[in-house]
Amino acid sequence: MLESLIDRIYEAAGSPRLWVDAIQWLCNYAESDRSSLIVLPQVGTARWVASTAPKCQSNSALAPPTLRNTGRNPRLHMLAHTKFIQDVDSAFICCGGSDMCSSNEHPWRAGTAIQVPNGDLAIVTAERRAERGPYGTGLLARLDALRPHLVRACHLSAQYGYERARVATTTLDHIGLPAAILTASGRILITNECLQASHGRIASGQNTESLFRNFSNSKLLHEAISGVADGRSVACTLPVRAISDHRAFVAHVHRIAKPDDDVFDASAMQLILKKIGAPPAPDNDLLHVLFDLTPAEARLLRALAGGLRLQIYAENTGVQASTVRSQLRSIFVKTGTNRQSELLSIVASISTFAGSSASR
Repeated sequence: MLESLIDRIYEAAGSPRLWVDAIQWLCNYAESDRSSLIVLPQVGTARWVASTAPKCQSNSALAPPTLRNTGRNPRLHMLAHTKFIQDVDSAFICCGGSDMCSSNEHPWRAGTAIQVPNGDLAIVTAERRAERGPYGTGLLARLDALRPHLVRACHLSAQYGYERARVATTTLDHIGLPAAILTASGRILITNECLQASHGRIASGQNTESLFRNFSNSKLLHEAISGVADGRSVACTLPVRAISDHRAFVAHVHRIAKPDDDVFDASAMQLILKKIGAPPAPDNDLLHVLFDLTPAEARLLRALAGGLRLQIYAENTGVQASTVRSQLRSIFVKTGTNRQSELLSIVASISTFAGSSASR
C-alpha cells in the first residue's frame, strides 16, 4: 500500500485535483477516520481538502479548518516541521463542527507542518475518534517515512502554481500589457516585466499598497480589488492615472477561475493595465529606414502623430512656419501621401507593428 500511496502523492503534485484521492489513501494508511491537507497563507483564509469519513458526511460541506494555537506547547510547532507528532489538537487543526470533533472527547490527531517556497504553510493531519485510542509509535514512524515524499510533493505543487501565474503574466508581457497576479488577501504573487518597467520594482509578496502608491486614485483601485477579492464582483474596470508622468490607464481586475481543490495555487485575481491613447510614433531611426526622412522631418512627423498642430510645433521648436510646411511637403512626397490624415494613418499602422517595445 505504501508504494501506491507514494505514487498518488506525486501524481497529486502535478494534478491538484488528485490531492483529495491522495489524502483519502493517507487516511487509510494512517488507520484514521479522517485526514486533511490545509494550506495556510501568511495572510488570509486557509485552503484545504479533506478525506471523507462516515461521521463527517452530510449534505453540506465541512466547515473550513481553523488554526488553533493555545500556546500550551510551543515545542509542538518546532517538532511538527521535522516529523509527525501526536495529539496536535492544541497546536493545529480543528475541523470546525463535524460529529467526530463535536463529541465530549477530543479526537486523537497526528500531524506535520511543511513550509512551502511561496511562504505558505502546508499542514497534513490524520484524525481518529477518541475511543480508538492514540497513534502508536510504530504508526507514527510509518508516517515519518512518508513525510519526505509529502514535502517534495507539496513543494512541487506550490512551484507549479507559481509557474502557471508566471506564464499568465509573461504572455501579457509579450503584447505590452502591464499585469500582476494577486492572492485572495490582495498580496502581490507575481508581476511581469512590463509592469516593473512602467511602475518601478515591485517585489512579490508585498501588499498591493506598494502598487497603489503609483496611482493618484489609489483608493478606487483598492476598492476594486477588495470587491473582487471578497466576491462582491467578478471583475471591475476603472480609469487610473500614474503619479510619476500622469499617464492614464484603464485598470481591469478580474477573478481567476480555478478548481476549488487546487489548494497550493495562491493566485486569485489578475490585474491588467492598458495605457489610454494612441501608440507612440516609430522612432527616428525606423522612419529614416522606411521613408528616408531626415532627422528634422522625423521629429516633425512624430510630433504630428502625437497630436501637435503644425503651428504649435513651429512655435515650440523656434522654426519658421514656412520651413515646417516645406518639411511636411517633403514628407508627403517620401511617404506617397497627399493629406495629413492619410500620413497619420500610415504612422499609426507602423506603430502597431513596431511591437510592444513601442507601446511601453
